[in-house]
Amino acid sequence: MESKDEKIDKHVLSARVVAAEVLQKLDFGRHDTSARLERWMGRTDQRARATDLVNGVIRNLSAIDLILSQAAKIRMNHTDKKILALLRTGTYELIYVPRTPEYAIVNETVEIAGRLSRKAGGFVNAVLRNVQRAIELRSVALAGQPPRKILPVEAEAGCLFKTDILPEPQQDLAVFLGAAFSLPAWLVRRWLVEFGPEATKQICMASNRRPGVVLRPNTLLTTTAELAAELAAEGVEVCPTPDRTGLTLLQAVDIAGLSAFEKGLFFVQDQAAYEAIHLLPVQAGWRILDLCAAPGTKTAVLAGLLRNTGQLYASDADKVRLQKVRQNCQRLKLGHVDIVEPEHLTSFLASNPIIDAVVTDVPCSNTGVLARRCEARWRLEEKSIGALVAVQKQLLHQALSIVRPGGYVLYSTCSILAEENQMLVRSVLSERQDGRIVKENVIMPQITAVDKIDHDGGYAVSVLKT
Repeated sequence: MESKDEKIDKHVLSARVVAAEVLQKLDFGRHDTSARLERWMGRTDQRARATDLVNGVIRNLSAIDLILSQAAKIRMNHTDKKILALLRTGTYELIYVPRTPEYAIVNETVEIAGRLSRKAGGFVNAVLRNVQRAIELRSVALAGQPPRKILPVEAEAGCLFKTDILPEPQQDLAVFLGAAFSLPAWLVRRWLVEFGPEATKQICMASNRRPGVVLRPNTLLTTTAELAAELAAEGVEVCPTPDRTGLTLLQAVDIAGLSAFEKGLFFVQDQAAYEAIHLLPVQAGWRILDLCAAPGTKTAVLAGLLRNTGQLYASDADKVRLQKVRQNCQRLKLGHVDIVEPEHLTSFLASNPIIDAVVTDVPCSNTGVLARRCEARWRLEEKSIGALVAVQKQLLHQALSIVRPGGYVLYSTCSILAEENQMLVRSVLSERQDGRIVKENVIMPQITAVDKIDHDGGYAVSVLKT
């Protein structure tokens, strides 16, 4: 039940009001920002903009707070949470949304604060004016600019400040990039060791992009071309992905409100996840167990590959998230899919000994999907990696024990850290001596480039059980 201060105004609200309401309750330990945002979505006709404000602030939180503390001398722990949420939202727009006029950002933010009190409105006005004065140019080419004075906003552009705001890159590149991209310095340091400076800079940029949305046709019901025509009839602009297996949205859309969505004609899936599942050489008639199935997009791809032959079993340790798999299967009208509750998995396996393939998309650090799962960067701790690796090893061992000799295991993560990926798989295979790597792929997160598609990062490997 919502507390009194969470009761939602029955009037249509602006995106900034919604963002402030969501952001004032930031608690990364509870994993609930997206749920809070969804509760407020019905109160605004600016859903896409509200989502961008919330996720944009979260992605760039430490950089925003750095500017507020430097330019306006704000003490975060001594500022009212709702006022702080407004200040963070306004500062985010001034720095990262240069297409929005400054006067519109400041005026509405001050007006919203003024509804709380005249003093609050004056305070917010003073702070945002200080931020404005600290900025030299809201959008300028990154090339040739003093690195300590500019916050990257896009691949080739950033917000230039009048004075140095960032640490000296020559002194500690990990600390510099961590401050510029609001990422943990320890994680950036790992990337520098594994991938080198230039690749790490690209990973940082891609981790802060506004991720695109790719719609995958439900190939049991339609094709990419037919789905594009169906969406066009609903007034939705899309363009095919470079491999023409999906459609990239070109506009902000309430996806769940589309007729094509209700008909089960598509699901949403990033390119990295789509490529991962295709490392598995699915054959007609196979019996496949999707061991970590939630939320169900990989299950949908597998069902399409099986073409209503064989049998697909979907399970997950999280019963709540497994319900999402069930709902997606029903919406997509997927046949030959059985949901296996986690408490019944052992007895299920005892009575179904022949499994041709096991898919294990394991829990991970999410280091390849920080743009899309923007809260993850604030929850992740270096010491937690070891605990994740232990779980991942257990799941890979389990998958190899389940699959028949001659069958396949697909192991995948949303991480780009070798400790969770290449190193782990080789460690498990050396312990067991009953599997060999067939195909392996590490995908780096990418900002929109020559192929006109951005995507997350991740890892996938197909293992043949010998």
